[in-house]
Amino acid sequence: MENLASNLKEKLTGTSFDANSEKTAPPINPGVLHQFRKIQIPLAKIGLGSTEADLVQMAKKYLEIVGLVLFVWIFGYFHFSVSWILLAVFIYLFRQRQRSQFKERHRMLNEINKNEEQYIKARLDELPSWVFFPDVERAEWVNKIIKQAWPYANKYMDKAIFHDIMIPMIRSTSPALSDFSFEKLDLGEIPPRIGGVKVYTDNVRDQIMMDMEVFYAGDARIKSKVKGIVCGIKDIQFVGELRVILSPLINTIPLFGAVTYFFLRKPSIDFKLTDAGTLMDIPGLNDLMLVQINDIVASMMVLPNRQVFPLVTDIPTGHLRWSNPQGVVRVIVIEAHNLVKADITLLGKGKSDPFVKVKTQGNVEYKTKTMNNTTDPRWNEVFEFVVEQSERDVVDFEIYDEDPGKDDFLGRAQFSINSLLEQQSVETELTLKDVKKGSLKVFLQYFHLSTQRSALDIIERTNRQMIKQEKLSKALLVVFIDRCTNLPASKKTRREPNPFCRIQVDNTERKTHTLESQTNPSFEHISQILCSNPLQQQLKIEVRDARSNNDIIGYLELPIKNILDTDSMTIDTQEFPLKSSTEPLDRVSIVLRLSLHILSPVNSNASESPTASTPLVENSNRQNTVAELPNKSILENNLITDSSSKFANEQATTPENRTLLVADDPDLESSQFGQVKVGIRYAANRKALSVTIYACKDLINVHEQNLPDAYVRVYLIPDFKKDKKKTKSVHDTVDPVFDDLFEWSASLSDIHQQHLLISVKNNSPLFASEQTYMGDLQIDLSNLDAEKNSIAWYALQEPNTSAGGLIKIKYDTPNNVQTHL
Repeated sequence: MENLASNLKEKLTGTSFDANSEKTAPPINPGVLHQFRKIQIPLAKIGLGSTEADLVQMAKKYLEIVGLVLFVWIFGYFHFSVSWILLAVFIYLFRQRQRSQFKERHRMLNEINKNEEQYIKARLDELPSWVFFPDVERAEWVNKIIKQAWPYANKYMDKAIFHDIMIPMIRSTSPALSDFSFEKLDLGEIPPRIGGVKVYTDNVRDQIMMDMEVFYAGDARIKSKVKGIVCGIKDIQFVGELRVILSPLINTIPLFGAVTYFFLRKPSIDFKLTDAGTLMDIPGLNDLMLVQINDIVASMMVLPNRQVFPLVTDIPTGHLRWSNPQGVVRVIVIEAHNLVKADITLLGKGKSDPFVKVKTQGNVEYKTKTMNNTTDPRWNEVFEFVVEQSERDVVDFEIYDEDPGKDDFLGRAQFSINSLLEQQSVETELTLKDVKKGSLKVFLQYFHLSTQRSALDIIERTNRQMIKQEKLSKALLVVFIDRCTNLPASKKTRREPNPFCRIQVDNTERKTHTLESQTNPSFEHISQILCSNPLQQQLKIEVRDARSNNDIIGYLELPIKNILDTDSMTIDTQEFPLKSSTEPLDRVSIVLRLSLHILSPVNSNASESPTASTPLVENSNRQNTVAELPNKSILENNLITDSSSKFANEQATTPENRTLLVADDPDLESSQFGQVKVGIRYAANRKALSVTIYACKDLINVHEQNLPDAYVRVYLIPDFKKDKKKTKSVHDTVDPVFDDLFEWSASLSDIHQQHLLISVKNNSPLFASEQTYMGDLQIDLSNLDAEKNSIAWYALQEPNTSAGGLIKIKYDTPNNVQTHL
């Protein structure tokens, strides 16, 4: 074979490669020799111009095609539907596309690892941040240190991260993973890299703060084992922005007391499955697994959660784990214009089904509803974010076209929070980047945080100017769960529990990471929860056991008003006893640090607020607040009400005398199917009916094993029966809270001819035999008054019947008696 290759080279180049020719050949220019080496044919081991790797790749491709043809033949032989064939072909093509994208991404990161400078010169359009930003510096010396220390870091990560942290967390996610273990841990020889470092020097005291770009595309291979099944991953890719804080600074070596580190946003994690894991490498399942992994990382190391590594023993570092938010940003996504048509038909026409992802630093990300078949969508949706660091924080907007499988990208935009601090509120139209055309219109408002009780009146007046006032936040609750003590062993397994905590305020839920086999777990978890009504809402913390099917070990219920009534609105590291609904607990407790911050549109903790005893002054201040709001087009877009006289009428009476909440009817006490709280009003300036589904209570239990998962369907019949609305589903409760707002655009005369049909349903599984309908209600809108608001409880009637008839809208006036028709 070698002789054959030599003869072939001789034919192609016209030279001889024997020993004699080498001695007599004239000297060759090194540049020519380099070019010659680039085109010379490698020695072939098997076949002409090929290697064993080429033949293996060819054989794999051949087997894939044969397998696909055989699959189609089998389906045809057994007369299956052609839809199954199309589905199989779609999955095959989708996997091929994902694999090619993954390989390209991995090749790119490998090139950066090998020679960053050469890669930069070749790819000028994908430069790292140190090229664009003069205050971001290269850290090649750090990368050289990491490369030499990487073999030793392998051993540390094997013990401290994979065995002590990852295994307990994975086992706690499901009882099916209780015997999860790592069979092979090889982190390879390629270490992670630091792309750029920025050190902050302004407005930083008693600490050294820096941001690092961290990315990894190494040769690690990890294999795990569950129920005797081996599943592996390789080609791991990791990209994230890590913040490192050296604090507090001290006058002895090592000059700082601890290292605090966390990710500013959820890092991007990707990998390729091997062994039995290839069964998960299909659309949907692989993405679901990546989401679970990202959530685990976010619960530990994404802002506001952080890790603290103390370096000095005699200096307290507990406060470093606490959250110190700077403010809250309210974002209103109004509309978009002239978006790209992502769904093109054969005739060249098309539309898009756009939605917007809104996110900032931290692990919170929101998504608007999808507007079908339009390139000029209008959303008018409100989102709120907690701001930890405003120096580099930005609000990111990404627009996508919703499609089965992968959504199409329609553009992105950013708005700097630092520029918002100077103006307090901004309405702007952002030009979309990375696409040919399109713009996004948004409204942003920044709120400072105050610990003054009087600031609550100011934020209430500010929120009252917004239409969706029932969803707008007034305060920020920061919950720091330090630890639990004396947790009892599980009665089912008689083993120490795998505890985790679930934090809940109304429908907002947070969850800590799970610790394995501990009766005194230390969570050190931070949750930030925005509260819309701190005077009435309640904080509930449940300590659950992941080993015993998430059974509740104990719980704590605390009114948020108790925190509000303290001098500094802070309960500092206090031990609370846990309760149990099944048996008394002996000295079982949870240690918490709780703080409450009131949202304030002005940066002052001494802001004055008018009293209820002076309604004229309060009305005057209200009108000034409306006049001071910028961006009058927001008023025209119906995001903020535009009638100052309406505010004057509302403020003529104190909150105790306002006729919004209607007293319960006598027949509500005998309701067999529960009750629903509904708000109804007509917005004359927008010619729209506004219906708010607040909550339900005392619903019938139709679930076989647990409590129902209730949601509400809302219809306007007969003219709007196709435009049906639906609330979110609230799990495991007969007293769900929804706070969902729906609107129908129509004249008042048309609304008077409609009936409002409300149907409460159970979100039962697809193949379950559980009852779906839980209660119905029909409200006659003929007595709808455009000058009044109605918020009242209504008795639900028997599902799928009309025995109860229609009920009119309830207004709290003596002349309007509620009667059934």
